[in-house]
Amino acid sequence: MFDNIINGFSSILAIGPIIGIITGVFIGIIFGAIPGVSAIMAIAIILPLTFYVDPIIGITMLLAVYKAGIYGGSISAILINTPGAAASFLTALDGNALTKQGKAGKALDISLFSSVTGEMIATLVLIFVAAPISIVSLQAGPIEKVFLLLFAFTVIGSLAGDSIPRGLLSCCLGMLFAMVGLSTITGASRFTFGVTELMAGFTFTPMLIGILVMPEVINTIRNRTAPHHNLSLKNSKNRGDNRISFKEFRSVFKTILKSTGIGTFVGALPGLGSSTAAFMAYGEAKRTSKSPEKFGKGSVEGIAAAESANNAVCGSSMIPMLTLSIPGDDVAALLMGAFLIHGLTPGPLIFFEHTETIYAIFAGFLLTDLFLLVIAKSGFGFFTRVASLKRYFIFPCVTIFAFAGAFTAGQNMNDVLILIVFTIIGYGMRLVGLNPAVFIIGFILTPFLEQNLDQSIAIVGTDYHLFFASPFSWVFIALTLFFVYTSARSKKKRAKQI
Repeated sequence: MFDNIINGFSSILAIGPIIGIITGVFIGIIFGAIPGVSAIMAIAIILPLTFYVDPIIGITMLLAVYKAGIYGGSISAILINTPGAAASFLTALDGNALTKQGKAGKALDISLFSSVTGEMIATLVLIFVAAPISIVSLQAGPIEKVFLLLFAFTVIGSLAGDSIPRGLLSCCLGMLFAMVGLSTITGASRFTFGVTELMAGFTFTPMLIGILVMPEVINTIRNRTAPHHNLSLKNSKNRGDNRISFKEFRSVFKTILKSTGIGTFVGALPGLGSSTAAFMAYGEAKRTSKSPEKFGKGSVEGIAAAESANNAVCGSSMIPMLTLSIPGDDVAALLMGAFLIHGLTPGPLIFFEHTETIYAIFAGFLLTDLFLLVIAKSGFGFFTRVASLKRYFIFPCVTIFAFAGAFTAGQNMNDVLILIVFTIIGYGMRLVGLNPAVFIIGFILTPFLEQNLDQSIAIVGTDYHLFFASPFSWVFIALTLFFVYTSARSKKKRAKQI
């Protein structure tokens, strides 16, 4: 393993990957810091640009956008109390309270240091844990993978928002659209309705941009009268209020380590996501803090707990994706699509078929943390000014990039039409409360389910009891039932509280 890590660093320490990482960090911070724009939108827009470069450059660039975008969301959360995602809500709670006290620099510092620490530790866990898990995963055959994927669909669908039926419906819609075109198993034409352009199915990139990006543009147009907020660093003249001291960082370091552990564990479980990790870590930090009364009123410890847990999910969410082909969250689903586009099929075999590439990506993961620390720390003022641009400057550019990216995917005008169609579908999904990220996960995982189900049926023939002969099958059945039960129970509890 250590030889692979060393070889990975030798591959990543080249001009191309370094430029890709730096570019990704800049783009991620800017997109994350702009209110209304998220890391998942940034990845969707940048994805087509990676088609023409080596997978090491392209994927590490997307990972840099991911990590920097998650951190960038804390900038607007701290300065104007506008969290870009639910996971940044707690950062906004304490961070904006510090900003009102003239200590925005201190809040931004602890957010950055906690984010980088959490990400780096989670990445190390990913490097040392993923390969051994993949060896165990190789013992699973097609039958076990069928139950594993059914478990993944259930978890992701049931944990997508407050409505379990809507989450499952979103997943089923993604599965339905994934079946359009020629079957890779039988060659039969499905749901094409005589349209020859649909024989190859829907192109992933324009569909992705249409579902995730363009509906946000439409929402911005609808809310164009909403007041514009300028991000600014209004700091106290006292130098100590503008930065975090080593003594202050050391005082919350135990909280950072504990919260990172929570975030790493939660991220490794498919479907839970960064919001769950942030709230769990924040609650635990408040419970064990010597000054719990400061939480929510400008607590440095509160920011450290939320941000380290939130960002630790970035690395650990890659564990189920790389080892079991199950995206840990919505962003991991997009990254899984990027891996597939670059010819890297996530799963246990990826560590044996693409060893050099995977460990180079791991090295890039670690290197991204260092660049994020340096670039973000030295450019707080620049990023806040860029993020303060008016909406009518930002979203026309987003729209142009979206259409250019859709066309670039296959150099085909039909892909632009797919973008428009899925923009309408994606906006309609938001209107009725369906989850577009779960739709994407269903779209990506369905081919794997179909392939393994076909192989399983070929193995068992008419002896269907063989589906339940493996202990792995029963484990995943039990896990599926457990998640359905706990999700329904938690929903009932929330309903009673309301």
